[in-house]
Amino acid sequence: MFIRNCLTPREELVTVTPDCTITEVIRRMKLHALDSVPVVDQHDRFLGLTGYGRILKSLLRQENPSSISLLQQVADAVEKMEPVSVDGDFEEVLPVIVRYPFVPITDEDGIFLGIAKISNIESALSLAFGTGLRGTRLLIGVFMDQPRLLERILASLKSYNVNIISLATFDAGDTAARRILLKLSPSSHTRDIVKNLNEQGFRVLSVKEA
Repeated sequence: MFIRNCLTPREELVTVTPDCTITEVIRRMKLHALDSVPVVDQHDRFLGLTGYGRILKSLLRQENPSSISLLQQVADAVEKMEPVSVDGDFEEVLPVIVRYPFVPITDEDGIFLGIAKISNIESALSLAFGTGLRGTRLLIGVFMDQPRLLERILASLKSYNVNIISLATFDAGDTAARRILLKLSPSSHTRDIVKNLNEQGFRVLSVKEA
């Protein structure tokens, strides 16, 4: 669902085919103020991406400078990359977006559906973390050998009738330690919640009103 929510559909995008000339690709990118564009074949399957940097590299790779022509096809300036399935997990887009300007999204048959832009992913993450919603942000330190961590944390909150806005875990830089980022709706019981968590053996590292 997250990937579908991040999708900018193909109908709103500029795409090119590998038989387009370099001149035509540059013209389209310049017209739409783009630095790179998706490349698809005649069957609407995603092939890779191209852009100014990739075009320049492909031209510089040619052994004979006198043979360089902007009328040649852009096929040699296409960087291959693996698309992400629209039904895949949201985490799959993260290692792609740190390397490329967008994440190509396809259906189960490999048909190009569109892309996830950095702005789309930022919006999805903001939604997941409850950015902009008022609440209390608790950073909790835990050790991996503690059993039923999340179950115990949720149980300790139950009596305070507080809503959970977001909950995320991440590595603390130690294989034995983790951090849990918990954001709760505004409550008059924050001090009691923190005290209860500490008494349950958790370590509340910080408390911030956001």
